[in-house]
Amino acid sequence: MNPPFFYQVNGTVFRTKCNETNLIEIDEIFKDNNPILARERAFNCYQNYIDVFLESKEKAYKSHDETVVVLQDFFNSYKKGTTIFGDEINNEIDVDYDKRLDIYLVMSDSKVVTNDLGENIFIDKHLIHSISRQFTDIKIHLYHGLRVELFYYDAFGYDYKNYKREFIISGLFDDPLIKSVLETPIDFSSVLTLGNEIIDFLAC
Repeated sequence: MNPPFFYQVNGTVFRTKCNETNLIEIDEIFKDNNPILARERAFNCYQNYIDVFLESKEKAYKSHDETVVVLQDFFNSYKKGTTIFGDEINNEIDVDYDKRLDIYLVMSDSKVVTNDLGENIFIDKHLIHSISRQFTDIKIHLYHGLRVELFYYDAFGYDYKNYKREFIISGLFDDPLIKSVLETPIDFSSVLTLGNEIIDFLAC
């Protein structure tokens, strides 16, 4: 029986600084009867792109956080956008929200829709890794995707080799929580001190 999920590496990045018409489009699918092998290939694919981008900056990979800073030119047009209603200028918007490189766990029975650009988009998928201009804003969503991923591995009895990692979530007033995810380039092992409303979300 084919596994109920597979992996996708997907993204759009700037090929050259401040050139919004010269883009790199990435969309690769990884499937295997042993899902952890598909996962390994997906993360290797992601890392290969990152290493090439870093090489263009004459840098080598050290950590995910440092890579976000070094590779800003690939995700950042350095432009600002705002919403305007009548004579009123409203909140600033992120004009580079779609410049990113992501890894998804995609359900095999996911529905597919076609966007205005003719691209096929999987509906039932979970974001498990990403790099973008404002990466810190999606860490909670990555955590959720990784928790879902580990749930599927456990539920279907798939081997995840030695990739399982535990980390501690520490609330302001609550006892620490110990949670597990499969390893990614992001270090979830440190103690996180968060507001109680975030702790309630992460407790799942």
